[in-house]
Amino acid sequence: MKILVAGAGIAGLAMALALRARNIDCDIIEREAAVTARGAGMYLPGNAVRALGQLGALDRVRATASPIDRQRIYESSGRLLNEVDLKAFWQACGGCLSLSRAGLQGILGDALSGAPIRHGLAVAGVHSDGVGAHVTFSDGSTQTYDLVIGADGIQSTIRDLVFGAEAPRDLGIACWRTIVDNRFGLTGWTAMLGPKRTLLAIPVEEGKLYIYGDVAAAEGAHDRVPPARILSDLFSGFAEPLRPIIRSLDEAQPIHAARLREIPAQIRHKGRVVLIGDAAHATSPSMAQGAGMALEDALVLAETLADAGSVPAALEAFSARRLGRVQWVQKQSGKRDKVRTLPGFLRNVALSRFGTPLYAKAFTPLIGAI
Repeated sequence: MKILVAGAGIAGLAMALALRARNIDCDIIEREAAVTARGAGMYLPGNAVRALGQLGALDRVRATASPIDRQRIYESSGRLLNEVDLKAFWQACGGCLSLSRAGLQGILGDALSGAPIRHGLAVAGVHSDGVGAHVTFSDGSTQTYDLVIGADGIQSTIRDLVFGAEAPRDLGIACWRTIVDNRFGLTGWTAMLGPKRTLLAIPVEEGKLYIYGDVAAAEGAHDRVPPARILSDLFSGFAEPLRPIIRSLDEAQPIHAARLREIPAQIRHKGRVVLIGDAAHATSPSMAQGAGMALEDALVLAETLADAGSVPAALEAFSARRLGRVQWVQKQSGKRDKVRTLPGFLRNVALSRFGTPLYAKAFTPLIGAI
């Protein structure tokens, strides 16, 4: 079987690892000219940790990542609204971890043991028929594959070429991400909520802290304003435990700004082409399931390819197993975003009285096997 994996981010590298475990070879291309890892930190709930174990990469990740045993949500005044024992909740999956995106991507790349990735090469055209998927690359070369796997992210070229151009849907939320030295003694997953805004801090690699902030805002509302100044304006009035972090930022701090966008959750396949990860179902980070869903996609697709009698049968089996799960995650992520952007009194009552049951309702289905 001859397979092309388009994209060498988390989804693409996991796909290559899952295929290799089943003795299926693949070509890997990446449109970026060099290794990149957009974003900053990654919090990995238990289902993602379990998937890393199934990929054979968990020992490497544990050697770098921080264990995340508790989740705490505060209102901006510093009053604790809810606390979840993550270690107990995710015990069956192996707990939760957090590390930088670059760290996870590097670990997955190293686990491939030097498998060649052709950087600076993209798919310019693809035509699927009964024989295979005929690919034209950006350098003019051509090749025919039994299957093309689009793992090329929310701005997927494969999705546009095969399934029709579709702009990701804007969720009305601007966000900022960075990593700072953890001089603040923070442990666990710590969030604070203000008026339609959230500030989050999570330990990642030893001595480092991932910072995420967002606010409901129209597109362009923060253009041409330095990110550190925006974060100060939004969050400097917050109390302990996160206020010192915001006050420590200056305009030299590298901060990644973006807008939250989604692709309506589907498992798309057509002929000999299939999408996985954010290319198929990018969603709000409210459940921190971007990496988890991509890792699970890779494992299930590799399994169905190894077990099914044909590529079309494998893709049908893959879709049947994954569709409900990714749609659940996107739906629950939207609900969680709505709760945290409720008027303060309603939000605080919801989280203080029902935060733990709401957490359990959203995540319990993900404890089950993929």
